[in-house]
Amino acid sequence: MSSPQQMVTVERVAVLRRVEFFNRAPGHVLASVAAEAEEMSFGPGEVIISAGDPGDSLFIVVRGVIQVTVDEGFTNELGPGTVVGELAVLVPELRSATVHSVVDSLLLRLRKPVVDELLLDHPDVAIGIIATLVRRFQGGGRAPATADHR
Repeated sequence: MSSPQQMVTVERVAVLRRVEFFNRAPGHVLASVAAEAEEMSFGPGEVIISAGDPGDSLFIVVRGVIQVTVDEGFTNELGPGTVVGELAVLVPELRSATVHSVVDSLLLRLRKPVVDELLLDHPDVAIGIIATLVRRFQGGGRAPATADHR
């Protein structure tokens, strides 16, 4: 993992706006979330999340491709605008999947306290997350917009 050139807040807000979880949030809310997000870059093959680790963050793919592998052998590739690790910040459990970068990738990391505060202070964001998760589970478990994994 290397340190990327830092995005400006407006770029981070634009990324968050494209993510289904956050697209109901007003701009000022996204700006405050963007300020708390950590940029992380990963090279090909680098592990982002390991199965069995505690889940304390979710990740948003800004650019690149990541691969999610679950114990049962299910593999899914995700690209820009997708979220991974969201269930672990909503329900504190160990990670159920391993995620690694397929190509050079830039992700935004949101830690659990940031997400918790966002959900408490902005019910519109909570409604967006719930609606996204319900659509995903109704559609057979995995939607293209996010990875169903902890």
